[in-house]
Amino acid sequence: MTPLVRAALSLTLVAASVCAMAAPDPKVGKKVVANVASVYPPGSPLDEGLNKLKELLATQTGGRIDIQIHRGGSMGDEKQTFEMLSQGSVEFGALGSGDISAFFPKYFISEVPYMFSSQEDFWKFWNGPGKDLSALMLKQRGVRTHGVIFRGARYLTSNTPVKAVQDVKGIKMRLPPIKAWFKVWESLGAVPATIAFSEVYMALKTGVVAAQENPPETILAYKMYEAQKYLIATEHVYGAARILSSDSWWSTLSKDDQALIGKAMEQAVAFANDITRNGDAEMVKKLQDLGMTLISVDKNAFKTAVKPVVETMAKEEWDPAFYRKVQDALK
Repeated sequence: MTPLVRAALSLTLVAASVCAMAAPDPKVGKKVVANVASVYPPGSPLDEGLNKLKELLATQTGGRIDIQIHRGGSMGDEKQTFEMLSQGSVEFGALGSGDISAFFPKYFISEVPYMFSSQEDFWKFWNGPGKDLSALMLKQRGVRTHGVIFRGARYLTSNTPVKAVQDVKGIKMRLPPIKAWFKVWESLGAVPATIAFSEVYMALKTGVVAAQENPPETILAYKMYEAQKYLIATEHVYGAARILSSDSWWSTLSKDDQALIGKAMEQAVAFANDITRNGDAEMVKKLQDLGMTLISVDKNAFKTAVKPVVETMAKEEWDPAFYRKVQDALK
């Protein structure tokens, strides 16, 4: 070995040694216990993503970073969870869009019925204007967005067949307490009612309401097929599940732990999105196997019917610049 080669090899070994010494040991550091207030049930795609996050961090850190998942809204609904995140009283939250409706109504555009026509539109929003919305939530309320998961399209279920727009008229249906959704369904002639999600199954069973709407995963997980005969493919909203954190808590973590959790989060979110990418079709098939009758409808007819009320909301209630940005993104 020549002196030149020996010197080069020596420098390489020294550099490798320095890198090895500089690399932090993920199993060393303060114990981190992070609670997740999740509104999603066990076995749902979002819950599978949280399980993956817990597993990855437990393995990588030897249990030093412990993710504790509280499922099914046991720590509160979406509005309550967002408040806890903003106040720093819980570390993570897993929720849909109720917080946007409640706290940022001028920006509640993405999940207004028939705003999106496809999963592609969904990602155009969340990879574009949705990032601006997430930044606003961080700035104004101290809630950080870590990941967005495609939850699926929302379907209408009913005990009477709905084959066209006019069939909605007079149906008493349960809706979440979201003003924009009430306006849209009322414009179609439905009679919306606010019922806590935990009471929806019995309300359907006892006839308090005759219809409801949710993604197929929820209809399946909460056994609504036992109380509803028809599954109507309105696909009126392409919903998002989001994993958020309290920024006041996040800022207490070391840079190394932030990087560790951030990388594991990316993997967990990708894992959940792999499940939901084609999840609706699989779950719809399961619901049919369980006895529900699937009805396809003319979605363009529904979109045309709700257009006047959507345009009114755009003029009177939404942030004009943000609405234009959404429209441009969907072109």
